[in-house]
Amino acid sequence: MKIGEIALGNIPVVVGTVSGNLNLSTEIVDKVDIFEIRIDRFKSQEINSILKFIESLKQTYGKPLIATVRSLEEGGAISIDDNKRFEIFKEIAPFVDSIDIELSSPNLLKRIRSLCKEKLLIASYHNHAKTPEDDMLMTLITDAKAYGADVIKIAVMAKNKEDLSKLILFTIKNKDKGLITISLGSIGSISRIINPIIGSLMTYGYIDTPSSNGQLSVFDIVEYLRLFDPKYNEFLINRARLFEFV
Repeated sequence: MKIGEIALGNIPVVVGTVSGNLNLSTEIVDKVDIFEIRIDRFKSQEINSILKFIESLKQTYGKPLIATVRSLEEGGAISIDDNKRFEIFKEIAPFVDSIDIELSSPNLLKRIRSLCKEKLLIASYHNHAKTPEDDMLMTLITDAKAYGADVIKIAVMAKNKEDLSKLILFTIKNKDKGLITISLGSIGSISRIINPIIGSLMTYGYIDTPSSNGQLSVFDIVEYLRLFDPKYNEFLINRARLFEFV
């Protein structure tokens, strides 16, 4: 499974969230594998403006792109109805590598699946109140696969260490099912380091401004991953050596 040329499931993959800003630090961007475009956080949701940003982002940095227009109910910046979101996704789909839609928007999810048959589709679930029990989390996976999602992203609030442990164990048990797992909140911040090491396909960090509770910067995530995952660190060293000879 890939997003663009980035293979998922071998070593941690770091996603940097962007919200319409092209003036990004080269030092930090170099550490990012994939960009997540948070269109709901853009100053304008006008199609031509979005397409222009995507084109500039690809030309400037050449990273694979995940596009999302997050619903207000699951942490989006503004309220955008599903018809408007569909129109945005339909126009930008040819220019991105993956699309992320909430599992709580099943009609939109089905419409996008039929529209983007060659794109990796992420069905996401965000719970900013609690960490559900395992049976509920398993239902999310089953539902996501039924809608044709390739990957299920589960981001849930960790109120305590037990919540954090619960999601870590769930990730280990179900890592073969195409999962991205994140514990939200300050207690959950460490999940952005641990979970990709134990089986979560991707981890998300901010480049300029945090987009969720407990989110770490891309720079911090990469440095911690290098410290705690020798395979990841070796990969970065070899990549740096390769670039030296290009």
